[in-house]
Amino acid sequence: MLRSAIDIGGTFTDLVFINDDTGEMTSYKTLTTPKDPSIGALNGINESNVDLREIWLLVHGTTIVINSIISHAGAMTGLIITQGFRDLLEIGRQNRTVSFDIFYKRPPPLVQRKWRIEVPERTDFLGKNVVELDLKEVQRALRYFIDEGIESVAVFFLHSYANSENEEKVEKLVKTEFQDLDISISSKVLPEIREYERLSTTVVNAYSKPIVKKYLDKLESNLQKQGYASDLYVMQSNGGLMTSALAKMFPVQIIESGPVGGIIAAKNIGNLIGCTNIAVFDMGGTTSKAGLISQGNVKVTTSYSPAGYPIRVPVVDMVELGIGGGSIAWVDDYGFLQVGPTSAGADPGPACYDLGGEEPTITDANLVLGRLSNLLEGKIQLNKEKAIKAIMEKIANPLKLDLIGAAGGIIEIAVAKVVDIMRMVSISKGIDIREYTIFGFGGAGPMHSAFITRELGVSTNVIPATPGAFSALGFLCSDLRHDFVRTYIMNTAASDPVKMEGIFCTLESKGIETLRGEGININDITTIRSTDMRYIGQAHEIDIPFPGERVTVSTTRKLQKVFHETYERHYGQCFLEKPAEIVNFRVTAVGKVRKPPIPKIPQKKRQPVLKELRHVYFKERGWIDCPIYGRSDLAYGSRIRGPAIIEEFTATTIIPPGFMSDIDEYGNILITNR
Repeated sequence: MLRSAIDIGGTFTDLVFINDDTGEMTSYKTLTTPKDPSIGALNGINESNVDLREIWLLVHGTTIVINSIISHAGAMTGLIITQGFRDLLEIGRQNRTVSFDIFYKRPPPLVQRKWRIEVPERTDFLGKNVVELDLKEVQRALRYFIDEGIESVAVFFLHSYANSENEEKVEKLVKTEFQDLDISISSKVLPEIREYERLSTTVVNAYSKPIVKKYLDKLESNLQKQGYASDLYVMQSNGGLMTSALAKMFPVQIIESGPVGGIIAAKNIGNLIGCTNIAVFDMGGTTSKAGLISQGNVKVTTSYSPAGYPIRVPVVDMVELGIGGGSIAWVDDYGFLQVGPTSAGADPGPACYDLGGEEPTITDANLVLGRLSNLLEGKIQLNKEKAIKAIMEKIANPLKLDLIGAAGGIIEIAVAKVVDIMRMVSISKGIDIREYTIFGFGGAGPMHSAFITRELGVSTNVIPATPGAFSALGFLCSDLRHDFVRTYIMNTAASDPVKMEGIFCTLESKGIETLRGEGININDITTIRSTDMRYIGQAHEIDIPFPGERVTVSTTRKLQKVFHETYERHYGQCFLEKPAEIVNFRVTAVGKVRKPPIPKIPQKKRQPVLKELRHVYFKERGWIDCPIYGRSDLAYGSRIRGPAIIEEFTATTIIPPGFMSDIDEYGNILITNR
């Protein structure tokens, strides 16, 4: 019996298969098919010669939601909103996300103004009905949407987090009389305060819902035709899994579906090798991601604005940058060399792919420097002449550089940009990254990870097994997870333990019911309570874990104490004499999934087998005859001194001069700067 994961990226689609009986793990990469990503996924399965009838668990990670938002390629969406709030999407907040760019423009609303319809309706912040909902106006709006070709409708009524009755009436009307429309209501997507963020999150959900539904329906249908008989699971942004049925209802929950898998896998491998402080670096073909695991904990945030559109769903705290193997190098108007954020992607790809791309990329630069010879163990043959031509014409000649200077400059700029985001997730938050171990993975990550480690002053760098498909492995290390929230503002100095316990229990019941509906045994379900708290008079909150299994007078006092301590840790001071308040009650429901076995590898019986010597350029040494090794030939205890290159199907690892690499018992490459 096999379990499998499919991670569809901008350039490559990664697959991992694990045999539950033997622990054997295999991985595969194939080019993504941008016009229909499901084709690339099925191609990968077929090329892997895997029988889908043998797979009992299939988990999928996709960038379809974030891509639809970035490219504004979502569904035609309409909005029904409380009278007087039609322009809330454009008013938003007054903060500037880009402070010093006088030409900065906020992204356009995902719903055009002509498709935002106000209706008479109003409840107050306590949930009291002040103005009755006019259903005739709602019907008129829905008919207008049908005439306009609208595919999906978002419904946002003020204070619906306190009373969802009016939104549910609209939802019922759509499902009975306007069944061709998809609908997303804010009280189900995000039942908490802050009208702009709740509206933006609901609109993003509605905007992507028809696209995700169509995509997952097609993928499931094709999988079933080839023999897959179980449910399809989808990776969420919070680091947990959900069924595809729920993903179709709440696609905003999978907006960062792919990237979070790597940090979950890093946590799992870190637990095996006794490493709890990990800085994650993931470079694929299109983007690089950075995040931290501190004391074995993955931080989840609800402050996230993909492409400038705020959403408040839980997302693993990572920073993303448009730097990947396919990132295009270019010369700006001022004569400076730039790299990214535009990527050549899978189609047409870097110039060296010989698929029609003519722009120089990071992959082209590595090929020119001798660090690559082919991809996927020869499955993709690289055209070095095309790479040389692209770099010479687009970079070297305009900047009056030689070929090696231009190629080396591309790599150095890419490394510097990744170093910046690694500092952003660590040093900018008061964390000394030198106390962490860097995990480098992704198709292009191991080629640059040691250079990044050196720039940051970190001593150890881990390249895990199958690094090019590591995020897909993380999908198989994840549990099912759902997050529930309710806004109820309560002064902790005059809190009501009975009321608090009732709110938590209601949220826990929703979580248990959802997981039971996904087939999880009641004994495998755990719930985690937390609150969003602030000092009275403040505008924003911090997340505080609830200290206890039940609400009592004692646990509420302890909650206040934990809030003061956490506030001081975040901001350097606290105010013990000032009253605090709870704003949101949160429950995370987790359904445990049996984790895959991570097999150990045999111990060293001989020295690593040298595949070849290749002419490779390193800035410290110039051109040298560099040893090339195959990763499958390396055993536990093998040691390789840099400079060296280790090749495998999913990635290429570079050991620069002055570095040492050792293979541990799980097949990880441990690189140290000695």
